[in-house]
Amino acid sequence: MTKMAGRTKTIARFTALAAASAAILALLKLLGILNLRLFGEAFVRGNGAIWLVAAALLAMTAVALIRYWLILRLVSFKARAPQVVAAGLISQAVGQWAPGSMAVTELIRFGLMAGLGDDAAPKAGEPGNGSGNGHAPDPGGASSVKGRIGLSILIDRLLGLGTMFLIGGFAAFYLYYRGGILIKYPVLLFSLAVLSLALGLVLLLAPLLTKTSPWRKLSRFLTVKAASRPPAATGPAHLKSCSNRISRGLHNAVELLNGAAARPNRLLVPIILSSVIPFLNAGTLFYAAQAIGHPLPLSIILVAVPFTILAVFLPLGLAGYGGPQLVAAGVFGLFNVGSETVVAACLVQNTVVLAVTTLLGGLSAGFALDRLRAVLAGRKKRPSDRRSP
Repeated sequence: MTKMAGRTKTIARFTALAAASAAILALLKLLGILNLRLFGEAFVRGNGAIWLVAAALLAMTAVALIRYWLILRLVSFKARAPQVVAAGLISQAVGQWAPGSMAVTELIRFGLMAGLGDDAAPKAGEPGNGSGNGHAPDPGGASSVKGRIGLSILIDRLLGLGTMFLIGGFAAFYLYYRGGILIKYPVLLFSLAVLSLALGLVLLLAPLLTKTSPWRKLSRFLTVKAASRPPAATGPAHLKSCSNRISRGLHNAVELLNGAAARPNRLLVPIILSSVIPFLNAGTLFYAAQAIGHPLPLSIILVAVPFTILAVFLPLGLAGYGGPQLVAAGVFGLFNVGSETVVAACLVQNTVVLAVTTLLGGLSAGFALDRLRAVLAGRKKRPSDRRSP
């Protein structure tokens, strides 16, 4: 009965998300900014630009995997390259189909990576060991294998999003000072440039914030808080469990960032690689626009794409259809470009990305079949684990 209810709930959820995608696309059609003819012709004509979209995506995937491999070495996590590549490709493929794709992708990547490395604790002074930054090792947090995986994923996302916003901010300032008919709202563009640069710097410098006095005070407070949890008999069980999880989560998150600050000079190469990815990512939309016969300037794409990232956090449809196109139409509205062009190009881009990532994920699944089974088995055991003290 429980399994049947779970399946029914899953089917209902996916049906609702598919309906949301259809409703959003229908709304775009009613607003006159969804031109399915442009979308269809991009594939019917056999335009070579479609292959350039796929090539830019493959190059971006390769650079991102190399960056993550270097970050794994930084946090002293040992795993074979084929396993790391398989985990990255499978998580990307499955996450691409799911709502809130970025969060889903990282959860799957975490699950696939768990258990690949050895259980040996990092050496003294390395990220993941508190002795390198004045904190005691936390056997249940950053010093564990899972802690190092969490740290690697955290750094990976901080670098990726940070460089994307930073380059987008520079591109926005370039467009603002150059001027021209493409700029519809100069004041908004300037504000966007400032916001993008600020976000980029904050994300990139996040690990270094752990060396500031306020952060050290916060870290000490959470360490004391975690060490003085109330006894099991205090308060309602569900409130106690929730409070403990929040306290433990905050404490481990702080410890992860403390570990990231241990050797910041080793982040230089991953940052350089990260600075290439925004251009390759923008290239997928740039060539998608060429495929429909309505080119978009690369500088505008660099400015707008970071702010369309909202669509990969929110459940705004299924498999990237609906919500991302709606968000893109709004963000690109800052410029004098056709909304039809933006929506059709985003649809082409999403279709190619979905096809390529699914193919790569399917091919990689054969190399990680045993690991996938272990993850699924772990998920089945999780409810009983949560009830244990």
